[in-house]
Amino acid sequence: MKYHAENAVSSFFYYMWNAWSIEECKAVFGGMYQHFWDKWNAQAEKSIYGAAERFYLELSEDNRRLLVERAVSIYDGRRFRNRNINIEKQTLCKETLSI
Repeated sequence: MKYHAENAVSSFFYYMWNAWSIEECKAVFGGMYQHFWDKWNAQAEKSIYGAAERFYLELSEDNRRLLVERAVSIYDGRRFRNRNINIEKQTLCKETLSI
C-alpha cells in the first residue's frame, strides 16, 4: 500500500484513538489477536496516554505494517473515517471505557 508518511501517521493515531478494539485487533492480527490484545492492554494499563506509541514500539516491522495498513484503510489522515467499515458495538479496553 502506498501512502504519504504524514497521512499514515495521522491515520494511525486517529485509528488508535477512535477505532482500536478487540474486533479491530482480530481484523489486523487474525488468529494471533489474543497475544496482541494482551500486549495492548499491558500498555494501556500503564496509562492510556501514550499507549498507542508504546504498543507500536513493541511490534515487529511486519506487524507494524499490518496495523498501519489497516489504519490507513479506515482513516484518511484528518478526514472522517471510512463509513463503510462497521466499528460500532466493539469491545474496548477497560481504561478506554473510563475516559
